Amino acid sequence: HLWATTSSWSRVVPPHAHQQQHGSCRHSGNRQLTCNAGHKSVQGTNAGPSNSDVNRRGVLSGLGVVLLLGVAQPQASKAAEMDTVEETAFNAYSEQDFKTASEALTELLSQDSQNPRWYEMRAQVLVDGKNFEGALSDFEDALKLTPPEALTDRARLVAGRALAYEGVSKWQLALDDYTEAVRLAAEGGEKLDPYVVNSIGNCYNSLGLWPEAREKYLLSSELFQQAKGFRGRNGSTTQRLDGAIYSASNGALMLAQMGDEAGALKEAERIARRAPNSVDMRAALAALYWAQGKPEAAESSWEYACNGIMTGCSKYEDPDWLVRVRRWPPLMAERLSQFLQLERNAAVSKKQSVV
Repeated sequence: HLWATTSSWSRVVPPHAHQQQHGSCRHSGNRQLTCNAGHKSVQGTNAGPSNSDVNRRGVLSGLGVVLLLGVAQPQASKAAEMDTVEETAFNAYSEQDFKTASEALTELLSQDSQNPRWYEMRAQVLVDGKNFEGALSDFEDALKLTPPEALTDRARLVAGRALAYEGVSKWQLALDDYTEAVRLAAEGGEKLDPYVVNSIGNCYNSLGLWPEAREKYLLSSELFQQAKGFRGRNGSTTQRLDGAIYSASNGALMLAQMGDEAGALKEAERIARRAPNSVDMRAALAALYWAQGKPEAAESSWEYACNGIMTGCSKYEDPDWLVRVRRWPPLMAERLSQFLQLERNAAVSKKQSVV
């Protein structure tokens, strides 16, 4: 169970307050059918209706028309309206239309301002839309409305706030939040989430604490491989395996930054054999091979990254993206930059000689 990624967008949608009062079942789009039997659970054995039950039914029967006209219809109308707006938010978010999703969630908050779920969902939309300051504010509001005993929910919210802190490059605040999220989750009976552990590694990486970052990356990779019940809708475990490869790749990059480029090369080669279509490791191998005086191997690895894998290598030619988004450490970013510059120079020389 990966608690940090079981957000309001992905978990089973809880019924609205009026549905919790009376009990209901609902199905929204492609999301799972949610059924609720009401707030109060029945205690004891199945002994049939008591006298008080029968009397209560008689009273309710007599008031049925009043309930129908005075309460049920307005509540049903409001619920249907909120369901429609919620569906709009889900559809917009799935299409990465963050503006529409945010507007829909703002409308839901105008009708249900004490529901932390809407704040959390809008915060996640704002993070994806790069409005990190707005996301921080929404995560704060969601935390204020979430009771202290809801440990897993609070852990997820704190982890979400940490991601927003990363977006504004406040690495220490992000690290503190991730650490607190892990503590809360553990108190709530949850296991370590590999996504959060990798994110802790990212914070250490950005703070220049390479050994600490490598330790977390390797732990994250191990946790991804151990994760059970983590499957896509089609039953595959691709996402879990991709996570393991990604974290292991981060660990290899840290090893190079720590001064062991030969060890980093061996790890990168091992990862590339396991995940031959990893552009990240093909690019890393090109940089490492070139630094070790193996130009043919470097060219071959880069050629495969650019032309042998569907996603291509163009992002790795952008030094800002490589350091700021992908989080390559300085040494490896410099190694790749040197390789690419020499490759460009060689291409220019070759073109001039032909002319």
